[in-house]
Amino acid sequence: MEISKKDLQYICQLIYEIHQIPVYYVNQFGEFEYEFSRSALRKNPYYAPLKEQISIYTYEDDPNDFPIFFSNSNLNFFFVNLKKTNLFLGSIIVGPSIISEISEENITKMIDNFKRNENKRNLIEYYQSIPIIDNQQLLTISLLVYYLIYHKKLDKSFVIQNNKAIAPVIIETEDPDLELSKGRRNFIFHSNLSYERVLLDYVKNGRIDKIHDVINYSIIGEAELGLLSKRSRLRSEKNLMITGVALVCRAAIEGGLNDETAFTLSDFYIQQLEELGRLKEILKLMEEAIIDFTNRVHQLNDEKYTATVTACKHYIYNNLYGEITLDHLAQMCHLSPNYLSSLFKKEVGITISEYIQQQRVDEAKKLLILTNYPISDIGTWLNFNDQSYFIKIFKKYIGLTPRQFRNNHSSKNTST
Repeated sequence: MEISKKDLQYICQLIYEIHQIPVYYVNQFGEFEYEFSRSALRKNPYYAPLKEQISIYTYEDDPNDFPIFFSNSNLNFFFVNLKKTNLFLGSIIVGPSIISEISEENITKMIDNFKRNENKRNLIEYYQSIPIIDNQQLLTISLLVYYLIYHKKLDKSFVIQNNKAIAPVIIETEDPDLELSKGRRNFIFHSNLSYERVLLDYVKNGRIDKIHDVINYSIIGEAELGLLSKRSRLRSEKNLMITGVALVCRAAIEGGLNDETAFTLSDFYIQQLEELGRLKEILKLMEEAIIDFTNRVHQLNDEKYTATVTACKHYIYNNLYGEITLDHLAQMCHLSPNYLSSLFKKEVGITISEYIQQQRVDEAKKLLILTNYPISDIGTWLNFNDQSYFIKIFKKYIGLTPRQFRNNHSSKNTST
């Protein structure tokens, strides 16, 4: 980076004046050296706590050389680390912004859901003072900031693929078939709860190859403004992570991990969390715990089956959106189709075709819960011959039609 502090401040000022989005410079010591934001925002009681929280998202040893996006209670941000050779100089943080106006009714729901004694009027005024910027525009602003600092051009798709916080919304604007043609990619998640469900599902099924896709996004919504402890931010984060360990432990037990082993591991990680004094250390240990539990379930699953059947199961999981034939699986395993069919049924208890159907129905369940995709599209993507056949097979395993299943879960989510 070949830019002076004075020029850097000028760039930040221009970004703020053009887009009316707050811009901060946090130095290498975690101190706010300067900021540009609306006076109405700075006067709001929620402003100071927000500043305290967003500074934790920048890391001195972050190796990523591109804008990093994150969200906090429906508020969107990105930061660009400032580095000269190997020397970390601080970060430019841009935000908050929101993608659409948040109604007073929804703000009231936020207060009720978190059971806070919040000043409703202050919170409403706070959100009303935040600029409305869609994710495509925020992405463009991030590329501009990066270019002004480093004089390097970044490809949008590269930034999207490396940012879980913004990728779900950006990807949703693309052609779904084009996106699905890239292979089994991440789901389009709409909330912290969705990430939690998917992460815990990966732990339960020992999906060590998938866990990294969502591990950097909090499984318990740690980015929310609410605190589980009024004493300190650090105490709150510890409480949140302890809750997370409990959820992961339970998912691992459901995946087949021995109860005593799981609870011993849980106690171990909770004790380790209590000894830590820095947020970055806490987040790192939480990541280690999630990977450890997932690895142990993965090893158990692999031990249940021969290498041949395990390879088939993994291939089926990774190719649910494509055509899967017995002949191809047999060719892949260097076995005859008849022998592979017999071996698979002997170990798994059902035929290969039944197993594929079950996995596709499980995939459909996730899409029905986590997305608003048309039911007909979900059936087509998952290679069911037609809509009536999809409904028939789905009802065979779940006892409900896809529409009934989605409606049931929609009503549950609304009630909670």
